[in-house]
Amino acid sequence: MDELLPWLQELSFWHWMALGVILVIIELVVPGIWFLWLGLGALATGLVVLISDQLGWQYQIAIFCLFSVASIFIGRIVYKRTKLSGDHPTLNRRGESYIGRVYALTEPTQQGMGRVKVGDSMWRVRLTSAGTELAEGENVKVIGVEGATLQVEAYNG
Repeated sequence: MDELLPWLQELSFWHWMALGVILVIIELVVPGIWFLWLGLGALATGLVVLISDQLGWQYQIAIFCLFSVASIFIGRIVYKRTKLSGDHPTLNRRGESYIGRVYALTEPTQQGMGRVKVGDSMWRVRLTSAGTELAEGENVKVIGVEGATLQVEAYNG
């Protein structure tokens, strides 16, 4: 730690900017999104150090931590808002694209579980109302998805 301490005391604006750029470049190479937020935290810390160059290394690291955590939270909020806003919000989530549709059971339900044919594939279904059983050919409406199981209710329409 003694050999590291002199270097830490010399932290400057350029060190934080270089770290930020390196972390953003790592983000381009490594899958995920964490390095981007850490890189933004380092770049923001560099700007603070540029404005107030008398900050000790302890404060600089604390500021980096705060900016990194803040950028992660802001990034998560932005990601959640934009995640479903494309032209095809259920792309690669086939089960969710079936919500609201009605299908006929291909076999009777047993203990609330059955199957329906959707296109050319068979899907497992679970009745949401406990204690009810439906016969083959009865219609069910998809109201949700849990993994690879469609959550359904009886449909009389």
